Formats: sequence, C-alpha cells, structure tokens
Amino acid sequence: MSHYESEQTIAFLPYMASLLKRIQAARAMVCVRIGKDMTAYNSIILDVDPGNAQFSLDELNPQRGHDKLRVGSEVHLDARLKGIRVLFSTEIAAIDESNGIPMYLLPLPETMIYRQRRRHHRAQLDHDQHMAISLPLPLKHQIQGELVDISASGICSRIRYADSTRLEEEQAIHAATIALPGQNQITCDLEVRSIRHFPDQGFSLVGSEFIGIPPAMQSHVSRVVAMLDRHQRRSVHF
Repeated sequence: MSHYESEQTIAFLPYMASLLKRIQAARAMVCVRIGKDMTAYNSIILDVDPGNAQFSLDELNPQRGHDKLRVGSEVHLDARLKGIRVLFSTEIAAIDESNGIPMYLLPLPETMIYRQRRRHHRAQLDHDQHMAISLPLPLKHQIQGELVDISASGICSRIRYADSTRLEEEQAIHAATIALPGQNQITCDLEVRSIRHFPDQGFSLVGSEFIGIPPAMQSHVSRVVAMLDRHQRRSVHF
C-alpha cells in the first residue's frame, strides 16, 4: 500500500510542547546540528516546561559537539518517533550541568515542521474554512466541533475540552455528521484513534478513522480533499 508523507508547520505552543513531551517519554534520540555545521550529534530531551516555553537537552554525543556549543549558538533538531518526524531550530539559552553531566536549556521555537507517514494525503483547513462535525453519543448526548484536517481515511477535529472527557481511544461513534463545502454533508461511522488534550486552551484534538465508509462516499471525500488542497496552495503568499 502506498503512503504519503504529510507536512505541516506548527506554531501553536501547547501542541509543540506536547510533541516534545512524547519524544521525551519515549526517550527517542534527537539529532542535533550546530549552526551551519552539518555534523550530527545525538542527545535526548530531559524535560519540557510549557509554562516557561522552554525545554532541556542532555549532553551532546560525541563530546566534541558539547565543546562547540556556546550560549546563543543556533541549533537544528531532528527527532523521529513512530512514523513522526519533527524538525525545528532554536538556540542555546543556558548551559548547566546535572550530576556533573552537561545539559542545555533552550526556548521552544516559533514554529516546527511536523511530518507523518499516512495512507492518504491529509488536507489542512484554513482559518476561514469552517466545517462542523457532530458526534452522537449514548444517552442522547451530542458533541459539536469543527474539522482541523481531513483525508480519505479519516479526520482530525477540534472539540471543547469538557466534551472530550466523554471520548476514549478505540471508541466507535456511529452516524457522525460532517459538514463539507458546497452545502452538503456526510453521515458515517468513526473510530477514535487519538485524543490530545489542551485544557489550558479549553479544547482537545481528536483524530478519528472512517469505519466501513462506502466507496462512493470515500471518492466524494477524496474530491473534497483535493479541492481543499488546491484552495490552500492558491492562498499561500510568497
């Protein structure tokens, strides 16, 4: 089966911090390059502090990388985790040590490049595009939200944080309604695949996969994805 590598630029600080926390929790290796030097050094993330918009890195390996670092040095980081690749640049804010081992304090970047291998290309929605979603739950509860992106295999939606507590991963949602451009909508079944909470911001991002979507409906969604993609390319200003 062919895969696509989707790429998006992230500028939302809580989302960037959550990605770094996932990398930290997995103790995934981070590739670090210093300035214009293409030499790669290895490190791991020691801590992420969203409140102060900063994080810390362990000593660079090999040690000659540490010897090159100064406060103010520009560094380029490349981290990979389960099909996800995160790239960004920042600078060394402070050089400290813990138990005699050097560590570095860095501010969160202004933006990150987020790449992920997917079965289908995923189209991002612009701020001026509002596509609503309605998720029916047991006991006649209804969760309302809006789409963040959509592909032929699934969606990502933004919902209120308080509502997200009613959802859990691998939960099936039957007869969800998604409003698409052109004053039309589809009703389909979904399975919740991931939930990322941002309680301080009052919302959660919910990734869902279509379940048993009919071929004609999937073709219609693919056309919508292509249309949104064209719209996004036309709206980019250089």
